[in-house]
Amino acid sequence: MKSILLATVASLALTGAGFAQSDATTTTPAVTPDPAASAAETAADNAVDAAKEAAKEAEKAVGEAVKAADEAVTDATKAAGDAASDAATAAEAAASDAAKAADKAATEAAKTADEVATDAATEAGNAADAAAEAASDAADSATAAASQAADDAEKAAAESLAAAEKAVEKVAPPDVKAPAISAEEPGVLSSWITSRHVWTTNQPSTTEWTDPQLTERPAEWQDIARISDIVLDDSENTVGYIADIGGFLGIGAKKVLLGRDAIHLVTIGNDSFYATNFTKEELQALPDFNEATVRK
Repeated sequence: MKSILLATVASLALTGAGFAQSDATTTTPAVTPDPAASAAETAADNAVDAAKEAAKEAEKAVGEAVKAADEAVTDATKAAGDAASDAATAAEAAASDAAKAADKAATEAAKTADEVATDAATEAGNAADAAAEAASDAADSATAAASQAADDAEKAAAESLAAAEKAVEKVAPPDVKAPAISAEEPGVLSSWITSRHVWTTNQPSTTEWTDPQLTERPAEWQDIARISDIVLDDSENTVGYIADIGGFLGIGAKKVLLGRDAIHLVTIGNDSFYATNFTKEELQALPDFNEATVRK
């Protein structure tokens, strides 16, 4: 900006000089003045004077503009420097404040953490003490309960032993006239008899029965019935048997009453069953058993 103003001033100065030089070397001829020419000359002189004055004013204005520009640059430079200095100062102050705040926060956080840790340690210690005390109380209670239970058990055992000894002393087994049976000479239960089957020898029923001495059952013998019950008299003597003839698993079978001598117990090895000389057809010809003839 400053260089442009200086160039403008120089140009105006050269122009003024040119006008001055032209004015100094011009010689007016000695002629009769023409009013129009005189007026033109006067106008030219006035224009030159005006131009010189304008050049002076322009030079003065340029100088003042240059000065104002220098002052503006100086002021701007100073303002920029001041602003930068102020910004640096503010930044330094803000950094300092932030550092102080961070230190304070760290101090508070450390203090809070220490307090929390101390409280937690205290609570944990209290809980441990309470647990230990509870465990001790439980152990004492368990020991006392076990001791009491042992005492009670010992007392009960002693009482039971005394009662048993007393009962043995007072109660003696009676003589119930039990039959003389043993593993070598066993007795027979009614349930065993009622599970025996009846086999026919297919011999004529008029044939007298003789106990056979057999090692196996003859092939011609046939399974024809099963003993389902025993009939006793009022003296509890066996007087007969109820036999189921035919049917399937007792269903649809014909029930007949047989006397003691109609069937005979036979044992071959470990197999025991009843045998008879009556055929299946002969037994089926018997009347149906009348259940009204027995007590049930």
